[in-house]
Amino acid sequence: MRKVIIGVIAALVIAAPAFAGGSSEPEEPEIVVAPNKVVEVHYEGKLADGTVFDSSDEDAPLEFVYGVGMLIPGLEEGMEGMAIGEKATIEVLAEDAYGPHDDQQLQEIPRSQIDPEIELEEGMQLMGQSPQGPMIVTVVEFDEQNVMIDFNHPLAGEDLTFEIEVISIRDATDDELEQMLGPGAAGTEALPTE
Repeated sequence: MRKVIIGVIAALVIAAPAFAGGSSEPEEPEIVVAPNKVVEVHYEGKLADGTVFDSSDEDAPLEFVYGVGMLIPGLEEGMEGMAIGEKATIEVLAEDAYGPHDDQQLQEIPRSQIDPEIELEEGMQLMGQSPQGPMIVTVVEFDEQNVMIDFNHPLAGEDLTFEIEVISIRDATDDELEQMLGPGAAGTEALPTE
């Protein structure tokens, strides 16, 4: 009788991991937001007063390569490690978003430099040109001769809140990495992959 009881106990101990949800099969690692991953998210961005300033289209999530500077730093940092289907509220201070508002970025230009067909209004945004390429500028004030332009990003100085839902994650291809970072970037040690 004692041998039977010991045999039953041994059988239960061996079978216990299967009953506890264990498996002899190794689990696949969970795919998470990390450098060199192509990530799709639905998002809604709000100002501190709750005003929605941007959101993804319900049928078209935002797609980007994570870790190559496509996102503002605070949002990127807040998303790292999120998994597919995960949702989060990420608060980003102005200095980790578009930076503080810099009064030195205000510049007066002659009215003649702006297309005369444009009916100017205070607060309107125009496409401007900078050494880094096209950028959005804001009309602060104007008269017949001059226009005061604000070259700060429209969201400079604003604390932002993002509601994020991760839709998909996959490895970026070498072509995608080269497109973002330049020729020869794919496969280098500077681009850690998981």
